[in-house]
Amino acid sequence: MKRWIIFLAIPLLVLDCSNKKKGALLLPFLGLGDGTTQTAPEAANTGDGTFTVVGLETTDPSQITAPTETTTPTDGGSTSGGGQTTTTPTTEPEVAAPTPTTPSNPEPVTTTPAPVATAPTPAPTTVHNETTTVVVDQTNGGNFNFETNITVPVTVVVGNESGPVANAPVTVTETTTTGEPNVVGVGTTDSNGSVTIPISVPPTVTTVEISVIGVNPTTGEVVELTGTAPVQQPSTGSGSAGTVVVAPVVNVDTTNFQPVNGCVQAVDSDCDGIANVYDEFPDDPSLATTARSGRYTIAFEDMYPSAGDADLNDHSTVFSTEMDKTPANKVKTIRGTYTHVAKGAGYNHELRLSLNVPTNAKVQVSYLDGSGKPWSGCAAAPKYTANATGDCTGGTLNSAQLKRGVLLLPSSDKTLFGSKNAPAAGSTFTINDFVRGVTAQVTITFDEPVDLNATKNLVGGHLNYFLAFNQKTDGVFRQIYRPGYFTDSKGKDSYIDKTGFPWAIIVPGIFNHPTEGADIRKPSTSGYIFFNSWMHSNGVAHKDWYLHVDQIPAPNRPSYVVRVSDFYADNGFSAYLIKAVRNNALEVSASLIVIGAALGFLMKKRLEKQQAA
Repeated sequence: MKRWIIFLAIPLLVLDCSNKKKGALLLPFLGLGDGTTQTAPEAANTGDGTFTVVGLETTDPSQITAPTETTTPTDGGSTSGGGQTTTTPTTEPEVAAPTPTTPSNPEPVTTTPAPVATAPTPAPTTVHNETTTVVVDQTNGGNFNFETNITVPVTVVVGNESGPVANAPVTVTETTTTGEPNVVGVGTTDSNGSVTIPISVPPTVTTVEISVIGVNPTTGEVVELTGTAPVQQPSTGSGSAGTVVVAPVVNVDTTNFQPVNGCVQAVDSDCDGIANVYDEFPDDPSLATTARSGRYTIAFEDMYPSAGDADLNDHSTVFSTEMDKTPANKVKTIRGTYTHVAKGAGYNHELRLSLNVPTNAKVQVSYLDGSGKPWSGCAAAPKYTANATGDCTGGTLNSAQLKRGVLLLPSSDKTLFGSKNAPAAGSTFTINDFVRGVTAQVTITFDEPVDLNATKNLVGGHLNYFLAFNQKTDGVFRQIYRPGYFTDSKGKDSYIDKTGFPWAIIVPGIFNHPTEGADIRKPSTSGYIFFNSWMHSNGVAHKDWYLHVDQIPAPNRPSYVVRVSDFYADNGFSAYLIKAVRNNALEVSASLIVIGAALGFLMKKRLEKQQAA
């Protein structure tokens, strides 16, 4: 039966690929997809130093400063009004229509023409900008935080012919991660026309897009100023490699541009200062945008305080998050999906999230097994964080309980079903050996929106995840945190060892972790040829080290990484189809030949009909 499903699906896929109408997919017709397509992001634009003006919708005239009305004199002179000069035409004055004649007044009467009132020519909004950059110290005060994300402030200064433009809403987005605009920060210019917006983006993002929305006072049209600014530039100097992170300062000079005087609901339905084009909650003034992380992997080495074998595969989880934010950039809700993919260790571990916030939160959690079915094994799993409220069930947690840690994934001997996904180097490991672990779906809704930057909840754009495991020191289960959160009495990062090695890293995408015992610091055993260069340069060189694995196929050269990215697939029909195709290669090949012949026959018949016509 399964093979028949495959044979039926393949011609549909073939026809789907030949369909030229964007978005007209056949799989949704079968109830197997959502009909959306993924568009590859375009190459990053380095920015050309100019902004463009995009017209939006006409405002309510009461929301703008109306231009001064002007009456043109009859002598062909000119007057100034609304910043524009209007000159009368040089044609002869118009003559009024003749007055009807009557017997008592046989002669027609002419009247002197009145002056012609001419409205001023609406002036377009013009804009010019100058962008400067300053290289950002990524060493975190001398301690490299081992984050691959780019975290920088973006400063935008807006002025017009009258001076600084205050109260102008500014939105910063990036399109590299998903191919669609992803809002990474919002703000409003102050009395000096300036706003500084901190952002955190993946290392693949080299530029961000900036939007400033206002109004043209001479036309009553809401306009948007759009442009780009760099957040990375090629490094310069002797021995330089890779890129350096830069903080852009964008000075935007405009004419005929001002903030909207009040709310224009055609552009901002809920009047929260965020235009509908960027507002994901256009009818809710308490919420504005959703920040999406995209997919990442967090990987731990659990031999703390020793580096152990430094293979960073003892606990590995693929995750993504979303944060619903207010117009003031505070977070109301966090949603996260966490899938366990590796346990290359003898210890058992649980993954938690610590939140240092001054409010309560409602926590909702559910679990799925590797095939996407509900999983109920959390309650029976051992717990390694004492007196933690809400484990497995969620509920309302107070500030102290949130800081202690929200349970994301329980004990790793349960969530990977006794497997490790961490074979010895050189051993055979295929898709049939890979086990997809438990997936946790977690939603945390704060009673009051919180500024996650007020206390250290974010490092490199990621939350404070930590690992607790079944090994005790002084009777307490040990915990491992990412670098950047805790320092010792001497100011040294507590979770980077004396050689500069971290016990936890976060990598964009799906991380192909080393095999068991393969030290990631040694290219000869891990294959990651640029990890050391990235580490010793404090993150300046080779930010994309995780994409470069030296794995030359040879009989005497074993594989030193587990290619999780080849094995990992989202649950659903597509994942089943891919695996089924691999398991039924001969049948699929035969069916493709038959389908190809049938399509060729149909195309031939169609051409013959066209020629006959």
